[in-house]
Amino acid sequence: MTESCEQKRVIGYLRNLLQQPGFSQAALDEICSALECSPAFFGLPENDDTFFELLDEFRRAFHDKQGSRKLRLRTQQAIVAKLAEREKDVASAVESKLERILHPLVAEMRLSALEAQFLELLVHYRLCDPLYSLLNELTRLNMGIVEVCASCLGTRPEELRKVLTPSGHLMSAGLLRLPTRHGKDIDDHYDVPDLLLTALQKSLVSDEDLKTHLLGHPARAHHEWRDFEHLGPVRDKLATFIRSAVSRQASGINILLYGPPGTGKTEFCKTLAAELGLDLYALAEADEEGAEPNRKERLAGFQLAQNLLRYQGGSLLLFDEMDDLFEFPGLARLFGGKLQAGSKVFINRLFENNPVPTIWTINEASCLDESIIRRMSLAVEMKIPSQRSRQRVWKRQLDRQNISLPETDLEKLAQSEVSPAIVQNAIRFAEFSEGGMDDFQFATQSLIRAMKGPAALKTAAPSEGYDPDLVVADCDLDTLATNLSCAERKDFSLCLYGPPGTGKSAYIRFLARKMGMPVLQKRASDLLSKWVGESEQKIAEAFAEALQSESFLVFDEADSLLRDRRYAKAGWEVSQVNEMLTWMEQHPLPFACTTNLKEHLDAASMRRFTFKTHLDYLGQQEVCRAFERFFGLALDIRQAGSLRNLTPGDFVVVKKKVGYLGCANDHATIIELLQQEVEAKNEFSAVSPIGFHAVG
Repeated sequence: MTESCEQKRVIGYLRNLLQQPGFSQAALDEICSALECSPAFFGLPENDDTFFELLDEFRRAFHDKQGSRKLRLRTQQAIVAKLAEREKDVASAVESKLERILHPLVAEMRLSALEAQFLELLVHYRLCDPLYSLLNELTRLNMGIVEVCASCLGTRPEELRKVLTPSGHLMSAGLLRLPTRHGKDIDDHYDVPDLLLTALQKSLVSDEDLKTHLLGHPARAHHEWRDFEHLGPVRDKLATFIRSAVSRQASGINILLYGPPGTGKTEFCKTLAAELGLDLYALAEADEEGAEPNRKERLAGFQLAQNLLRYQGGSLLLFDEMDDLFEFPGLARLFGGKLQAGSKVFINRLFENNPVPTIWTINEASCLDESIIRRMSLAVEMKIPSQRSRQRVWKRQLDRQNISLPETDLEKLAQSEVSPAIVQNAIRFAEFSEGGMDDFQFATQSLIRAMKGPAALKTAAPSEGYDPDLVVADCDLDTLATNLSCAERKDFSLCLYGPPGTGKSAYIRFLARKMGMPVLQKRASDLLSKWVGESEQKIAEAFAEALQSESFLVFDEADSLLRDRRYAKAGWEVSQVNEMLTWMEQHPLPFACTTNLKEHLDAASMRRFTFKTHLDYLGQQEVCRAFERFFGLALDIRQAGSLRNLTPGDFVVVKKKVGYLGCANDHATIIELLQQEVEAKNEFSAVSPIGFHAVG
């Protein structure tokens, strides 16, 4: 230790120790040893032979058990006098850098004079090896830890004990911890948390203040407030609530944010803080060595941050991955067990008295005990952003990197249900690659496959598949799409029925794109379950998902979901239809059902559809147009008359065949392939009667 003011502080500790009545010869021997080993640390001249010879004489006599009371008093008085000389030399010394670092902390925490003095003693003890060794040697002489510390501070042991209780301010503020080890050293019983000690050490060698080293810099937002519109009204309600809580300096404000990994929980917290003009600090995400923190270290960081920011205002805390506070006993996770804490009382109080509003994140809220959830002010579920939000995020992130993509490519990227984190990582990958569409898709798909498996890589069907010139319907579909997209209300429904391949799903995608809405497509296989009640649950979840993502919901093969209840053979068949009918009545967004078997639908469901449209086979004019569109060849109207029961879907299949067979300019072969496609469908001619036939 080189600073004069530090020597002044340590000299004061020694002087107070030596002036205690009944100071033993063994204790004096340890002080003599410390002065001989580290004279510069205590500010003593190393060339004072007379002084150090006296110390040697006392120590020899003590170890030879020939020491006298007179020699002990002479040695003790000589040390006090020598320390007093040095104390005069440093009397005018200003506060040291360590003291300048500690004083703002003491003021922020509103510590009493004795609390501040003990904290400073403990810091000097931990940072100064000579003092650490000396005080530990004294406590090993059975002098008593509190007694030694009280002597250094010039106070009574009973007064010091009052501030060292578990409920005392030092302990509850996270400035002091109880290691509860069984040794006799001071830090076996009272210690400075590693987080604080490391921050102090960093502050001593850097220009940043202690608060920065303890809390880090406030988190920066990388997204805009509108990027989280998919959260709905809860987003703005949460912002209003936190703004009011901060202005009123309310305590016990805790927000639970839950949802699968990658849904943007952390990014939302950063954006929320930016929207409110608050500083957001992420708590104890690494230990003092930058490694993974344990439960105690994270709790210590939480307590310290709460008290450090208690009186400041304008701050928000983030405790990411709160399940670090708990444990899963044995195999409980496999069977839906709850997370357990060491002390439920301690954890419950943790959520009741925090002075700084805190956001807690977790992937599965169902793991938490109800007593914890009850103590939350609000619980917000995070889901994958809507396609509109994803496209906006992609666009802004790409602009920041000076990467330009066509709008159609942006739409394709946004079709993948990826989180903001994946967007950032994919863009970074493209930065070091060519920066093209293929690079973005490659990066996003690789991450999605790793997280959710190959089945998650869904490719949305292109909306360009709809061609109004190749659709035969009982109403003007273009006019219908224009009217629906311009309407203020969006709570309409459609039932599109007719043969397979007539363009029912393609029209829905076209309509959704015209309305600026993503499509959420559900097939019967996605919703039907062999377990009683699970189909109803999946139906409800589909409507809820559409509402959450603001999607145009489409049910394919709707005849499996809305089968006529008159022919039901089991109760679950009826309840399944009832569930669909209930949601159809109350869903506030567009949805559509497609079916090839309209006659199988329940009559009550037909009444609930706002629009019911039949799509039919292509007529002669449409067949001629399709022939030219798909094959680039003209077709005589008389030849078209022999091609019946064709749909646009049949032309798609035949075009693929032609590519393999190499007969792109052969009229006859193409016509034959189309006829084979009709025959393969094993359907009746369009002129054949439909229904039951009387038997003669």
